[in-house]
Amino acid sequence: MSFIFLKYIHIVSIAASFALFFVRGIWVLRSDPDSQENWVRALPYVVEALVLLSAIAMLMVSPLKGWPGDWLTFKLTLIVVYVALSLYLFGPARFLLAKSLAWLLALLIFLFVMTIAVLHNPLGIFSVL
Repeated sequence: MSFIFLKYIHIVSIAASFALFFVRGIWVLRSDPDSQENWVRALPYVVEALVLLSAIAMLMVSPLKGWPGDWLTFKLTLIVVYVALSLYLFGPARFLLAKSLAWLLALLIFLFVMTIAVLHNPLGIFSVL
């Protein structure tokens, strides 16, 4: 597969991941019963697997061959923080304020990670300001 094809799969799956997280977060904050349906709980794992597999495939077929640099290390570190906040939101968080803060912080981290990915700079959007 070509790098460009893998990149588009990666981008589309990231957009789907963001949309699913956004909607599921709203459902959890509203205590909507839809948030507990099996397909709602399973689909994010499928999408995230596609994100991960496409990222690994891009690294393997990349014309640069190797680790792209500090921006990717910082991006992956923030993704771990995003996952931890997501697990907290959909898991042990009991109070609406805690859930709301975890959801908003996770959204902001997700968007910041996107700026790091687009600009290939660990400062993301702050490198442009």
